[in-house]
Amino acid sequence: MVRETPELPLDQTVFWGKTGRGSRTYTPSDWHPLAAHMVDTLHVADQLWEHYLSSALKRSFLPHTDGGELGREAFRWLASLHDLGKAAPGFQYLSQLHFQQVRRFLPCSASPRHMRHELMSAQLVRTFLSELRWPDESIDWVADIVGGHHGVFPKPAFRTATKNIASLGDAAWRAQQRELFLFATRASGVDLSELAKHVPGIGAQMALSGAVILADWLASNDDMFGYQSGWPQGYQAASEKTAAGFRSFMELGEVWHPAPPENTEELYATRFGIAAPRGTQLLADEVARAAERPGLMVVEAPTGEGKTEAALAAAEILAARFGFNGLFFALPTQATTNQIFDRVVDGWIHSQTPKPTIGLAHGKAQRHARYEKLLEGIGEDTDEALTASQWMRGAKRALLSPIVIGTIDQLLFAGVSAKHVMLRHTGLANKVVVIDEVHAYDAYMSEILHRVLHWLGWHGVPVVLLSATLPRTQRDALLRAYTGAHKVAVSGAGYPQITWAPALDISERERFGDPSDPFEAESHPSLPLQAQATTSSRGGELAIEFHPEPADTPEAVTALVDEMVGDASPSSGTGTVLILRNTVARAQATFAALKERFPGEVTLAHARFTTADRRRMDADLTRRFGPPDRDGESGAATENPHRPTRHIVVATQVAEQSLDVDFDVAISDLAPIDLLLQRAGRCHRHARPRPRPAGMETPRLIVTGYTDSEGHDHELPTEGSLPLLPTGDARPYLHHLLLRTLARLAEHRQRKGQLNVPDDVPSLIEAVYGDHPLGPASWQEAMGTAAEAADQHVRELAGKAGSVLIARPDLDEFGLSEVQHLGGDHNVDEDEEKVAQMLPVRHGATSIEVILLRRVDKHTAETVSLPQEGAPRRRVPLNRMPSDTEKHAILDQSIRLPLWQVDTAKLSSPPGWKRAPWCSRLQVLLLDTSTGEARKGSRRSTYRTETGWTDIT
Repeated sequence: MVRETPELPLDQTVFWGKTGRGSRTYTPSDWHPLAAHMVDTLHVADQLWEHYLSSALKRSFLPHTDGGELGREAFRWLASLHDLGKAAPGFQYLSQLHFQQVRRFLPCSASPRHMRHELMSAQLVRTFLSELRWPDESIDWVADIVGGHHGVFPKPAFRTATKNIASLGDAAWRAQQRELFLFATRASGVDLSELAKHVPGIGAQMALSGAVILADWLASNDDMFGYQSGWPQGYQAASEKTAAGFRSFMELGEVWHPAPPENTEELYATRFGIAAPRGTQLLADEVARAAERPGLMVVEAPTGEGKTEAALAAAEILAARFGFNGLFFALPTQATTNQIFDRVVDGWIHSQTPKPTIGLAHGKAQRHARYEKLLEGIGEDTDEALTASQWMRGAKRALLSPIVIGTIDQLLFAGVSAKHVMLRHTGLANKVVVIDEVHAYDAYMSEILHRVLHWLGWHGVPVVLLSATLPRTQRDALLRAYTGAHKVAVSGAGYPQITWAPALDISERERFGDPSDPFEAESHPSLPLQAQATTSSRGGELAIEFHPEPADTPEAVTALVDEMVGDASPSSGTGTVLILRNTVARAQATFAALKERFPGEVTLAHARFTTADRRRMDADLTRRFGPPDRDGESGAATENPHRPTRHIVVATQVAEQSLDVDFDVAISDLAPIDLLLQRAGRCHRHARPRPRPAGMETPRLIVTGYTDSEGHDHELPTEGSLPLLPTGDARPYLHHLLLRTLARLAEHRQRKGQLNVPDDVPSLIEAVYGDHPLGPASWQEAMGTAAEAADQHVRELAGKAGSVLIARPDLDEFGLSEVQHLGGDHNVDEDEEKVAQMLPVRHGATSIEVILLRRVDKHTAETVSLPQEGAPRRRVPLNRMPSDTEKHAILDQSIRLPLWQVDTAKLSSPPGWKRAPWCSRLQVLLLDTSTGEARKGSRRSTYRTETGWTDIT
């Protein structure tokens, strides 16, 4: 309950805080007093503290007070002060109509100098706290939070700016501003003499800054707090009652209340229906329960080992132990994110009581049917109590839902110097963070990820990293990023294994962090960490074969597939084959060759399909090649009735990670060793009720996608036969890693024959990612050149990432004003689907997202995707605003295309759509009416439902 304060004098209630200009509900003459808005924001902050912010975040705010009542009062105080600068002539004159009533009480020139009101708020706070003789360090963090409530912190130079700025008015104005400052202080109940002794950690400052912004947004909304046009009697009580409804306005059902069963077997049975947890799952549970404080858990285990369930169980244990009330699960692609979202909705979340509000965060989230229904309040039979929030799905709000399943981009946004980055930190500071496929990101994304991990370590947020194949150097870099340690020393080895690193406190960071003297780096102490090994349920042999092929001729792979599943093959025309190509063009060429030999039995999957076709494609892959079904009564595995007897899937990296699909044999282009092992994980992923076809009883990975320079086909790479690669260096993989992978696999094959998974996995990865020479002597000069090119490429990407990062917190003289180097140059609007184009978390503008339609006539176009098999393409208007049904059809035609194939001068938004807000940002590419083609110079491209976007030059 907020303390009641005396009513304000009339001359302090005439300042306006909001006007009806631009409002849908109020007229320009309507207004809301600044004092009322300060009270509104204070009350909303009080509700957020009570019902939204986690106990872990609240404790971190003022750790020496346990984040108790002083922390709560300080948060209310910060929230109420955020708009203090509006009580200045430099702001009040912006509404001439309302400025007249102010001037009757306070003298002022007709056109006072304007200054952004958040900066005036910071300046006034500095002035009044200085009068109270607060220490400079204590003044700085308060002024930075107040001055950053529009998404950009004041620059460091602003701290020493001249105090008496004309925008703030003269002594008479200062007296009124001081009274408002004291009013907010009394209303919040904060003891300023006690608060002056405390400076929150930099992580807590970031998170609380975002929480102040959230409180302001809620209090500023006309639909929540109506305009008073004055200060009515008893307004504070009315405001407090309105603020209590914030959850309804945010569409926040429940935060997460983690309550894991104390027994491990009961936890896995209750949450996932797993009667006998695997070794990795048992170890993750043990490590989480033994943790004495939040930290980083690195889980390395083979594909199919149940890492997803292990992560969710560990996250729940850590959240309950340390007071977190949310979860963010990050994945590499939209397709894998959608799949995990469905798995979470179908299983884990239904055993939670009460069910927390859930969000799906990526650029196409609203095109996911189940999430869209939740946003509309339409639950499935088992989803009555499950909610999703439309209000919390915007670009800056995507991490605010208690449970969020999203792409890795959403996490990386927290490391980029952009407006409102602090709001993303608020969302993360309440949560346990899980990152899947953590090995899968290039040097550019990894540099941003390391910065985010460093901040999560300062927040004290528990993090779980998952990987089937993680090089030691990469693992150690992740551990150093989170802990802030200069060096780590990990003892213990094995596979599967789990490494735990606690979040360090300031004294530990001073001991193990970067040495002040660079010459002391070698002797600087390493942070000692322990890796614990466990057993795997996935042990077995993996046959690795080599099959070089002539350049750009897929006939060799066609013949190979015919040998395996053709009518005359040992399998007698049965079996499922997954062929993974490194580029879309190679996948399309292979598909074209195979469909002639196996008509109706070949499917193509890659990233250049429309949203509608990708959704259909992903669902079809999971339906036909997913895990066996389970008998409802006995729980015994039964064969998937949709699984075909014979089928070939040709795919790019879209089928490489996180998709729970299972094939009898896999053929893959040469890729780095960790990704090859990931691809092999799509082969024999599940124990099937029926025997595998003849000749496919053992998992088998055939490596192709390179040309032997001496024309060999089935032989291992030998002295003098340097392989030739069909793609340019680093497109999509560094030749350095490809050559080392091939050399190491050939060496293993010669010495041991088959691979043992998981036993051989660590040594293979360490060899390829190490610096020990590999391959025949005649390869060494070329491999040395490739290594130099790789080092240069990595340095360039890391350097480019460094230019967009928020600052790394420093132990000395670091504050919020130093966080945003770029001062908000990346100004992102509220549209979640546009944010990925605005924030540079992936390197290079190599693609563009468009709406792909085929023109019918001047006023009409049609979709390029079929609504359903056998149905005609849907017509959509170009000369009027589309209906809701037409809108969904249009958005389903979204596709990401290579920039070099698109004539951007021909992109536009149809004139008839201009008044529709949802399509104001859309770029439409219209295929030709007669040919169905798009042209860029002499290059011609088209779209086919079977093959996607196709270059037909």
